[in-house]
Amino acid sequence: MEYTLKSAVTLALLYSLFYFFLKKETFHKFNRVCLLFTLVASLVLPLVHISTSHPTAVNEAVMASTDYITTLPTIVVTPETKAPLITWNDVLAGIYWTGLCIMLLYLILQLVQTYLLIKGGLRHTDKFGNTVILKDDVKSPFSIFHYIVMSVEDYEKHRQNILTHEQEHIRMYHSYDLLLLEVVKVLQWFNPFVWFLENDLKTLHEYQADEAVINQGIDAKQYQQLLVVKAVGNRLQPFANNLRRGSLKKRIIMMYQKKSNRWMMLKALFILPVTCFAIYAFATPKADAQVPQVKKTAVTQQKKTVAAQAKKVTTDDKIYDIVDVNAGFPGGDEAMYKWLADNIKYPQDAIGKRLQGRVQLQLVINKDGSFADVQVIRGPAKELCDEAVRVVKEMPKWNPAKIKGEAVRSRFYLPVIFRLQ
Repeated sequence: MEYTLKSAVTLALLYSLFYFFLKKETFHKFNRVCLLFTLVASLVLPLVHISTSHPTAVNEAVMASTDYITTLPTIVVTPETKAPLITWNDVLAGIYWTGLCIMLLYLILQLVQTYLLIKGGLRHTDKFGNTVILKDDVKSPFSIFHYIVMSVEDYEKHRQNILTHEQEHIRMYHSYDLLLLEVVKVLQWFNPFVWFLENDLKTLHEYQADEAVINQGIDAKQYQQLLVVKAVGNRLQPFANNLRRGSLKKRIIMMYQKKSNRWMMLKALFILPVTCFAIYAFATPKADAQVPQVKKTAVTQQKKTVAAQAKKVTTDDKIYDIVDVNAGFPGGDEAMYKWLADNIKYPQDAIGKRLQGRVQLQLVINKDGSFADVQVIRGPAKELCDEAVRVVKEMPKWNPAKIKGEAVRSRFYLPVIFRLQ
């Protein structure tokens, strides 16, 4: 879930850059590259991990926004803590995975529907090696990969216009763009920016195909009339390249729009600082970088306490943030809540001082499930931080994280909330 949230933030940042600086320019190929970069970056950048020596405002804001969607659940401690049957993490995770499954099912149905449409019919191969399929039940021409599907009537009356249009889609590999887009949509179905990006990317595809038709010497007005006729009232293939109705007005305007000055491409240089910002925003503060509320002496004491355990682990053992199987409490989250309910205590001094708030712990779990390190990243008061560290250190060994079936050392962030009634 944390990866998905970071991926969505990255896509939102980069798409916003495109929207404000490049969307209205006529660099169709260049703009397409920028949108594809946005999709790829949203999948890759959250996997890039760096550490900062000091926590920054960006670090704090990002970590605060992702606290409730971590690989481990948030622990809420009250003076009378009881193990909850269900948590907000469970609710949010359930909503996300339900949406993901619905989107995945919808994608599969689109693929099946498209397969049925390209199956059968009259077939022949055009001069570029594409398969042209003629079927009477196809109202709106479309292309996907190296297939072009249209009705017999369209082939007889508008062959040159439609084939030129769809051949450009195929030549520019637009179907692969849409495939990548669908993957991101499945993962980020909740992110409105991915839906905005989808509309802009498909519109750019049409701009490129329209430009190819006009460059072939085809009469622009005749071609525009064809677009109007084919776009009104037709059922379109959402997964394929179509003569789309939604962007029709924009496309006709774009055919007459003056070409943008090529120097305007320099606005895309803003992608570099925004990309660096995204990486920096997800940086993890080192354990030494504590917030002012947690005293340095307490941190030093914690480090000395775990020093003996840390020495048992060789220094060349890598600590992984992303794994195939997450480390976890034996028996799962519910068992961990029950164990905590029996063992954690709200400090009496903290109750007297009316202290409450969130303690963010960083856990390093060894290959055998033991804790190599338990440190406070931030917290509201020493009393609450000490209790959170104490109870975690007393936990039984966890099931270690795994990569390709092999146990590895891993890092987790565990929020513990102390709340007075």
